[in-house]
Amino acid sequence: MRAHLILFSVSLALAGLIAPAYAQDAPTGTPAHTTPPERGWFFYHDPKPEPPKPKPTKQPTVPADVAAKAPKVGSAAWIAANIDRIREEAIDDPADKAKMELYAYVQKLAMDKSEVFANAYIRTMSSNPSLDETISNPTSTFALRELGDQREANMQAVLKKIAGQTSLWYFFRSDCPYCHRENPLLGFLERDTGISILPISLDGKPMDDGSFADWVPDAGQGAFLNVTSTPTIFLVHPGSQTVASLSVGLRSLPDLQRRMVEIAREQNWIDEADYQLAMRGTPQRYLTTTFDPATITDPNDPAQVLEALRSAGTHGRPEASGDLRALNEASPTNSTPWTDKD
Repeated sequence: MRAHLILFSVSLALAGLIAPAYAQDAPTGTPAHTTPPERGWFFYHDPKPEPPKPKPTKQPTVPADVAAKAPKVGSAAWIAANIDRIREEAIDDPADKAKMELYAYVQKLAMDKSEVFANAYIRTMSSNPSLDETISNPTSTFALRELGDQREANMQAVLKKIAGQTSLWYFFRSDCPYCHRENPLLGFLERDTGISILPISLDGKPMDDGSFADWVPDAGQGAFLNVTSTPTIFLVHPGSQTVASLSVGLRSLPDLQRRMVEIAREQNWIDEADYQLAMRGTPQRYLTTTFDPATITDPNDPAQVLEALRSAGTHGRPEASGDLRALNEASPTNSTPWTDKD
């Protein structure tokens, strides 16, 4: 019995020695294997965070509506918007064959489009009497000669109409060399149109060459009209009490005639039809006087605008090509020529 007590005491003593040894291995103040560590029994080390990967650069995208509005490649708008840039790139880098070739092709494309447009424009003009300017302004030699003769005849007729309403005041000096040159031209004008001429001498003397013997001395008219050089001519219209300056200095006969017509039109002594006959040989009609925009209900409708302009055409509406059989049936006597030819 005593031996068991001794053995038990020795065991307790050994246990007391062993426990502090285990306690030294454990963290201070924490019994070994009795409480979990601060992070618990089940834990793991989080991996170090990886540096963020750079986001891929987002390529700019052209909005669909903007892309839809971009001009079609090769169109006139595209060429106008890009040809300067393409040319400058070729100029800055002439060794780059592709840049030089691209500019050459774009330039040729522009020139070809221009030529095609010009040819189509000429065909349209020549096939439409309202657009063909050669009708009222011929270019052939024989047509120009005929138009010139017609214009001259009409000019004389209109000048006679003006001469019936007006007269000329002719200020001169007896020793004026330019007046001596002007005298025969005024004589032709007086003979051809019948206009009366009142010669007024600024120095109170007659012409040295004896022209215009029925002259009168200046009685203050020259000073009132501020006549400072000779020859000076005024066109006088007694009906409206108007005195208009016709010319100062030596002028040719055609210049005097045209100026008379211009003044008469400005003063409404002749109408527009007479003016056109005298100046152009034929009456002129302009779209500016016949075009009526009030007939267009939708200004954004090209068909309506074209129809209004066609209706205002100066030489009527163009007629499209038709079928001879239909034309013959529409004729009152069904006698359209050449309908029986193949």
